[in-house]
Amino acid sequence: MEWRCKWCGKPHEENDPPCDNCGHGTFERAVEQVSHEVVEGGPVWVCQDCGREHQKHSPPCSRCGGSDFERRIGPPETDPLDEIGTGWLDVLEAKYVLGYAAVAVVLGVVLLGLLGVVSLPTLGGPSGPPEIPSAPGSADTADGLSLSAVEDAYVDALNDRRANEGASALTRNGTADAAAAYYNKALVDARVGDGSGPDREAVERFGLACERPSVVAYQVAYERTGRSVSDFENESALAASLVDSYVERGTPFRTAEAGTVGVDVHVAPGGTVFVTYVVC
Repeated sequence: MEWRCKWCGKPHEENDPPCDNCGHGTFERAVEQVSHEVVEGGPVWVCQDCGREHQKHSPPCSRCGGSDFERRIGPPETDPLDEIGTGWLDVLEAKYVLGYAAVAVVLGVVLLGLLGVVSLPTLGGPSGPPEIPSAPGSADTADGLSLSAVEDAYVDALNDRRANEGASALTRNGTADAAAAYYNKALVDARVGDGSGPDREAVERFGLACERPSVVAYQVAYERTGRSVSDFENESALAASLVDSYVERGTPFRTAEAGTVGVDVHVAPGGTVFVTYVVC
């Protein structure tokens, strides 16, 4: 009567473990004739990722690099990839490879956008600066005074007051001027017209020189004090009065990241002067 290994089934003449094929320490009597063809060569270890058979449990797989092996008893299975001498990586379809490459490119661009290396387009919202509305009243002249000259004088007077408070001087900037004009005229249109008012976030779409611009907007109603714009002899006098009105409110001067400022002065119907300046 022959003996066979309980683990791998290899026949032995005597009950003398361990098995010289797999090293198992328990034999059993072979009731039936053992097929030597089934166990020829002993057990094999099959990679669970690609199916490659190995004589030993020695990951990683020599074909795909996988580490999940399964012990299998029986005759070797036919592997078509062994016949053609290739691996699983060679049968990947080109369309999937191109898809993976495209996804990698998109993720790379998004990452660079988050890091600020490249600019990404705005998704799901408006892009570019908003349109500056036409507000009731005067944007050019009022009572013979040039409002553009008033804005120039306003920056000079504002810098004088800032210097007295130990704040840095500001340089007038055209982009900041446009942002101030949008905000100021939208505010006028909402107060004395039929507009919906300015959108604070829209100011940032002007592409200012800083990430967090400061927007200062206020009104001076000279008619309530018995005065009017016509009482000022020149643009500098009106500008100084407008700056004084802001300073008297006790509002601290805003810090400037880029040292720039934009100003818009608008006289509404009735004589109220609307002032907005944007600091960057």
